[in-house]
Amino acid sequence: MAASGISVSSPIASAVLPHGDQLELIRKGENSTSLLRWTGGRASKCRDVQFGRRRFIPAAIDEDLPTEITLATGVSDYKSAADLFDRIVHIFQSICALEQNNAEMAAFLAFATHFVECRDPAPRAIVTGIDTWEISQFLQLLRSFCRHAIPVARFAPADYSNLPGGCSPTFLISDPRPSTALLKFLDATQRSGFGMAQSKGIVNRPFSAVIVTSGHDLDDMIPNTFCRINATPQIRPQLLDAKALRRIAKTFQPQLLLYRLKNRSRVAKVNFDPDTLSGATRALASVLGSCFPDSEELHKRVVKLLEPQDEERRLDHARCESAVVLEALLIACHEGRASVHVGEIAELANGILDLRGDGYGLEARKVGSILRSFSLGLRRDSRGYGFLLSTECQRRIHQLGHALDVPFFQGKIDKCDICKNLPPSAL
Repeated sequence: MAASGISVSSPIASAVLPHGDQLELIRKGENSTSLLRWTGGRASKCRDVQFGRRRFIPAAIDEDLPTEITLATGVSDYKSAADLFDRIVHIFQSICALEQNNAEMAAFLAFATHFVECRDPAPRAIVTGIDTWEISQFLQLLRSFCRHAIPVARFAPADYSNLPGGCSPTFLISDPRPSTALLKFLDATQRSGFGMAQSKGIVNRPFSAVIVTSGHDLDDMIPNTFCRINATPQIRPQLLDAKALRRIAKTFQPQLLLYRLKNRSRVAKVNFDPDTLSGATRALASVLGSCFPDSEELHKRVVKLLEPQDEERRLDHARCESAVVLEALLIACHEGRASVHVGEIAELANGILDLRGDGYGLEARKVGSILRSFSLGLRRDSRGYGFLLSTECQRRIHQLGHALDVPFFQGKIDKCDICKNLPPSAL
């Protein structure tokens, strides 16, 4: 605790002062840093900034920050958000020979890392590919565009719990066989308010993460809020050397920093809602598209880019066990039954699975467990567990079925009164 009137020095990587000025850490040399102050639409370099009793000083390389961290050397102008975006896409295509959609996804992700503390969920990406060297090339290039990028071979959260204030790192995790525990950790920490439990307390810091995976055995573990990028080149890619990568970073980091300084407050407030998408894919599109408050064209591009992922999500939900049980319940509702029991629902559900040729069945105990999760009011009688199909219960079943996009609504059905009041997308 400092005595009254004595300044407290705070090493920082970034800060937004109460009156709106922004401070950003920049490189002054190979391993030295200074602060850049953005005030009144202008940037100036400074050794430190006094605000009240706090004295902000630049975080030091190799003391507060790892030597590998990517930092801008200052700011430089860009023509427009769309032009900057397209130039980054072009580099991913010309150097790594990425397919257009994957190059665009990489560019959207890179922009999002510069606003990680502004939006929720935080950017996460899974990178796949055929050749590990080609994936490594892509990660090295991606590093040139991401904010506070730190490449790591193995990611241990505790190693980065003491980073200075305002450091919102992008961890480029080159681990071809990531553990399920790591994926769960990255998923849990995507949302604001979730922290890392450390020996010194709970550390809650926004960060971006890009992780490599060499196989498809973890597909079921990857949330739909993760960007998916295939780094397989369409033609033979260029050979990258360290000098070329430094040149790219030196060109684009100052432009991306200026873009952040000019747009941070607007990105934090913008409400881009891609409502043609749903669930987690909708949240991901909102984060990526919100980085461009003035570009309707980029909003359309991110939605189109994520439509296949959204369709996969809908199909996965439609074929999950809960969706099959809901379809069985909807059949019972449309048959006009007054009540239904677990065994009857299990029989209907297994009939649906047989017709689809899914190759498995559901035991009554499993069906009962799923029904309990729907909170439909199971009661035991002489025939076992069941419940009345009251109007309110049927309405609840229809709403749940709509939420999971069950195939029942896409079939030829006679609409009941409840169906007629559902949103058109369900029918």
